[in-house]
Amino acid sequence: MSDQWISTKVAAELLGVSQRTVQNWVDDGKLQSSRTAGGHRRLNPHDISNFLQSHHFPGSHSLPNSVTAQDEPTDELRVLIVEDDFNLLRLCELRFSQFSVKHKLYLAANAYQGLIMVGKHQPHLIFSDLRMSQIDGLQMIREIIKLPEMQKTKIVIVTGLETREIMKLGALPEGVMVLPKPIPFNTVETMLYQQANSLGISIEPAKNALESASS
Repeated sequence: MSDQWISTKVAAELLGVSQRTVQNWVDDGKLQSSRTAGGHRRLNPHDISNFLQSHHFPGSHSLPNSVTAQDEPTDELRVLIVEDDFNLLRLCELRFSQFSVKHKLYLAANAYQGLIMVGKHQPHLIFSDLRMSQIDGLQMIREIIKLPEMQKTKIVIVTGLETREIMKLGALPEGVMVLPKPIPFNTVETMLYQQANSLGISIEPAKNALESASS
């Protein structure tokens, strides 16, 4: 079993329910789990994401006021940032609010929240850090690209790691781009324009809406 799987406690925090509720869902077959050598249950973050996508959880700690992707506006570029540095996450929030391209921004403070945001909102463009606690950005990206509905999504790694350090973490999936830190926000804004154009989404200037998984 992968050490990237999460405990029922973490799953409960993400879903906004009690740990006992998660355990009951596992017992009822609503959620799949495996057990460690010590007998502890572990759940796959990808399964949690799919579960959230098919159910509505207004009390979710990680997804306040969230909606399903089917409820999202189709004429707006959806952008997800996954970054465990809170200060950098807020800097991105500020800089993205100054972009002229019309978009809706989502923030996730770790890869677990990132996977859930992907399942709920199916973003068109994802910017993610690589080194994060528990599950790293590369593992999250590998889970995302398995989803058929995410095949047109552009994924960009934003990292301060040098090339040789990145390669030690494993080969990057095909099509994934890499940007350095400090983040070149002019380049990022250009990427928003390019992705919106490639998907035929309006890029008329408009104030972006923000939903944060980290607030």
